[in-house]
Amino acid sequence: MHHKLFGNRMYAIIQRSLIRVPANSVAPQFLAHFSSRKLPSDFSTGDATFTITYLTNSCGLSLNDAFSVSNKLRIKSRHTSDAVLQLLKTYGFTDAQISKLLTKWPGVLQSCADKTLSPKLEFFRSIGVPPAALAQKLSEYPFLLRRSFENYFTPWYNYLKGIVPSDKNIVAVFLSSPMAFTHGWPERVPSNIAILRGRGVPESSIASLMVSKPSMMILRKDKFSACVDRAAELGFPASKVVFVRALQVFGRMSESTLKHKMEVYRRCGWSESDLNAAFLRHPLCMKLSQKKIRANMDFLVNELRLKPSEIAQCPSVLDYSCDRRMRPRWIVVRILKARGLMNESRSITSLFHMPEANFLKQCIFDHEEEFPELLDIYRGTISPPE
Repeated sequence: MHHKLFGNRMYAIIQRSLIRVPANSVAPQFLAHFSSRKLPSDFSTGDATFTITYLTNSCGLSLNDAFSVSNKLRIKSRHTSDAVLQLLKTYGFTDAQISKLLTKWPGVLQSCADKTLSPKLEFFRSIGVPPAALAQKLSEYPFLLRRSFENYFTPWYNYLKGIVPSDKNIVAVFLSSPMAFTHGWPERVPSNIAILRGRGVPESSIASLMVSKPSMMILRKDKFSACVDRAAELGFPASKVVFVRALQVFGRMSESTLKHKMEVYRRCGWSESDLNAAFLRHPLCMKLSQKKIRANMDFLVNELRLKPSEIAQCPSVLDYSCDRRMRPRWIVVRILKARGLMNESRSITSLFHMPEANFLKQCIFDHEEEFPELLDIYRGTISPPE
C-alpha cells in the first residue's frame, strides 16, 4: 500500500517536472524503478526527480543508467552541470561518450568546468592529442580528469619530457596506454626505469619502450624486475633495443602461452636452433597469433620456397600481412623477374621490408612504360597474367 501511495505521489511530480519526456513512454518505467529501488537517505523526491530527469534528457543516459548514477550524484542546479556538458561537447565528446564518462565518473557533472576540467582538456589538446582520440580515451578512462593539474599533470609531463623529449611521443604514450597517465607517476615508472638504467639499458631503448609499450612501464616493480632478469639470462644484450622488445614478451605473455607459440613454430619447420636464433633476433615474433604464424609460414615456405631456417634469419618478415603486403608484392616481383626487369638475386624478404613509397617507386612506377597495368595488378583490381 505504501508503494502504491508513493507511486501515485511520484507520478504527479513527474508529470509536472519531466521535460521533453513523453509521459506514456518513460514515466511508467520511472515509476516501476521507484517502486522497487531505495533512494539515498539524503535524497528528497524532488532531488531524485530532477537528477534522473536531467541525466536522461540532458545527458542521454538510459533510465536504468540514470537510476544507477543517481545513487552517487545529486543535481540541484543545472548551471554547473550544463557548463560541464558544454565544455565536453566543445572538445568533441559525442553524446554516447558523455554517457559512458558519466556512468564511470558521475561526479564530473559537479566539477568546475573552467577551473578544474578545462586546463586538463586544454593540456591534451596543446600537446597534439587528436580531438576524437581525446574524447574516446577520456570517456573510457575518466579518472585521469580527477587528478590535480598542478600536483600531477605538470610533474608527470615534465618527467616524461626527460624520457621521451617530443610532445608527439608523449601523445603516443597517452594513446597507447592512458593507464600510464593515471597510475604511472610517481608510483611505478621511475622505479622501473631505474632498474633498466641499473642494467645498462641505454636511454634510447628506454624511450623506445616507453613509447611503444607504456603499459610495461607500469608493471609492479617485482614483476618488471623478473622480466629484466629473464631477458638477461636468455642472452638478450642490454645495450640493444632487442632487450626491451624481449621485455614486452615476458611482461605480457604467460610461460604456457610462450611454450605454445614455440611449438607452433616447431610444427612449421623450425628447429631448436632456428627458434633460438629467431627469438634473439626478433622476440616479438612470439606475440603473433597462431593463425598468422601458420598462414605466413605456409606462404613463405610453400609458395616462395624459402627454407624455414632462412625465415628464422629474418623473423620480422612474419609481422607483415600475407594478403595485404607480402602476396601482392610477390606477384609484382614475380612479373618483373619473369620479364627481366629485376635482378634474380634480389632478396624477396628485403622487398617485403621496403617502405610502401619506395616499393611503389622502384617496383611499379619505374616500370610504367614497360608494364602500365602493374599498379592495377598490385592493387588487385585486375588479375596478373598467367
